[in-house]
Parts: sequence; structure tokens; C-alpha cells
Amino acid sequence: MKKPLILLLALCLLLGYLPARADTARDVGAECALAYQDNSLACGYLVDHNYVRGDNLASKVEHIFYVTPGKTPVAQIEVFFGTHMLPYRVERQDGAGWATVARVTEARAQSYVRLEPIAEKFRIVFSDGQRSPLTLKEILLFSEGETEGTALKPWRDPCEKADVMTLVAHPDDELLWFGGLLPTYAGERQLRVQAVYMTCENALRRQELLNGLWHCGVRNYPLLCGLKDVRYSAVDAAYQCWGRETAYKTIVRAIRRFQPDVLVTHDILGEYGHTQHIVTSDAAYQAVLLAADPGYDPDSAQQYGAWQVKKLYRHLGDAPTTRMDWQQPLAAFGGQTGLEIAAQAFKMHASQQDILWPTPPGPGEQYDSTVFTLVYSTVGPDEAGNDLLEHIEAE
Repeated sequence: MKKPLILLLALCLLLGYLPARADTARDVGAECALAYQDNSLACGYLVDHNYVRGDNLASKVEHIFYVTPGKTPVAQIEVFFGTHMLPYRVERQDGAGWATVARVTEARAQSYVRLEPIAEKFRIVFSDGQRSPLTLKEILLFSEGETEGTALKPWRDPCEKADVMTLVAHPDDELLWFGGLLPTYAGERQLRVQAVYMTCENALRRQELLNGLWHCGVRNYPLLCGLKDVRYSAVDAAYQCWGRETAYKTIVRAIRRFQPDVLVTHDILGEYGHTQHIVTSDAAYQAVLLAADPGYDPDSAQQYGAWQVKKLYRHLGDAPTTRMDWQQPLAAFGGQTGLEIAAQAFKMHASQQDILWPTPPGPGEQYDSTVFTLVYSTVGPDEAGNDLLEHIEAE
């Protein structure tokens, strides 16, 4: 390298013209001492990255964990909850009392907060103001730095305006039946993708769901509608379980809240005949029509406004209109395909690995995840295919 160029680079560094490399955040949980309440219960198992093992804590107004950092200050915290979730605040000592330095007001299964680095003893207070139980699986403690490539998942809020909304009955349905949709549209194309689930009562499946979504590049926190997960042999019984109007209103409110241009849901035959898949698919069609009517469910219409979905796709169908190519290499995933990433994400649903489908079905296989039918459109029929957003310009 010539001497003038070396001098120029040195000058740029001195003047701050060259951006400094951001360090990756470091897991410091093993260096910290973590104890519950008045140091009466050691909690090392909450920093071991074992998301199955955890603790159920009996009802209290406040559940307080004290953290004593090691050599490295703590600047990022993520809490993994089990069945019982609570909002929380991070407090550091201020004279004889405690001052709040960060707060999480909405209880989420994976809940992240960033704060100014704390080197001295501090505490995490879980409380909703009531006498409530708490189930913790993990408390991740990290230093300052970038979170990419770490165990941290700093989820964004759910979409205010979605390009694509996936609507399924259960966790993992979005991977099995829609294949590479999430890796392609959320991970590769960086579009706003909102995942919505009619059911998810099991805390373990909720964690599996979140880990799978994150692996696919989804960063907006999903909506878990909380309807009962019971499989019935007849569609009418499945509708009765949820309530027809409840099913319609649940989806209408999601549509109005997230304002998707495209909605993707189950096969009308429920793939292999699952009645909750059928009800979700049928109710989705009705909800697309109702969401555009300001006279239906006036409460959500007032809160969010009426919304017209531009396109509704169902998986499979007798006369498919669109065949997606989930086998194209995706730069965002190092050249792996959307179908490969979906298969990896499905493996994260460890509790479901005894089912008949070990991976999302590919082209030509039964329940092919590349095949979709456009059943409602305000922008005309598909022509070129291979793009669920055909004829729609993403904002």
C-alpha cells in the first residue's frame, strides 16, 4: 500500500469517518449470581439455555429476582416464560430504594429488553399488580453489542400494516403447509409478515413456535388467538367448539388490526381432513368479506377501521392458480432454499416430530406446500404465478 493512502486511512480513523465494527453481545449469565426473593433460592438453572426446565412460582404480588453481575455489566435481558407470564421491570439501587431503569408492559412468551449497562447488583420484578403465579424457563443475561447470531430474540411489535398475513390453526402448520413462504417473504424479501394462530394453549409449543418463526426471518411478534385446541370428527362440532361468530370476529379483528394485502390460510379440505383446519379456512373467507364492512363488529371497526384484503389464498385446491418455487437459493440464508429453512424450523417443533410428515412436503408430494389457489382478489387473477404479491406493490 502506498504511503499517502496509509496516511489517508489513518486520518479517517482519527476523524471518525470509518464506522467502528460493532461487537457481538456476549452471554454473561454464567458469570452472574441469580437468586429469587431474599437470596433464598439460587436460580442457576434459569441461565443454562435449557428452555424445557424451569420453575412454577406460587402466586405473589411481586416476584423479585436479584442479579449480581460478574466482571461484565449486563445490558440486555430476555425472559422465556412458561404457562404463566407477567410484565416486569428492571430496577437498580438508588440510595436506600430502587429506581426503574427499564420496563416491559406486555407479557410475551419471549420478552426482550435493552438497558444501560449495569455492573452492580440489580433486580427484576415480575408483577401485574395482582397476586399472580409465574412460570419461568430462562432468563438470558447479555452484555452490550449486536444481537444477530446470539440466543437473544429482540422481537418487534406485531405489524401495524402487513404485506402478508398467514392464518393457521396450530403452531407448525405455517411451516408444513406453506413451505418456504416465511423464509422467502420475511427473511429474503424483508417484507412485513404477520403470523396468526387460532390455537396455542401449550407453553412448550409456544416456545417452539417462536423459535421456528425467528429461524425463518420473521421478526414481528405473532398473534396467538387463544381458542381451544380440540380435534373433532365433524366440522359442525369444530365450529361449535369455537363458536361461528367467535371464529369470524377473531379473524376479522386480526385482519383489521394488521391490514394485510395478502392473507394465506389452510386448504378448504383441511389438508388431511383436520376439522380445525377446515373451519379456519372457511372462516377466513367469510372474515375477508366481513372485515371490509364497517357495520360488522363495530367495536373493532372503530378501533382499527374496516379493511379490504386484496388477495386470499388457500393451500392446495382443485384448480391451483399459483405454484411457488421454494427451491430457489436465498441469499439471506447463505444460499439455502426456502424449503430447507422451513424444514429446519419445523425440527424446532420437537414435541411434534412423531407425526406423519417429517418435513414440509415439496413439489409433487402429497399436500404439496408449493401449491396455492387464489379464492378472492380485488386485483385480478394470477398470471405469471410464483408470487403471492403479484399485481400488488408493497409499500
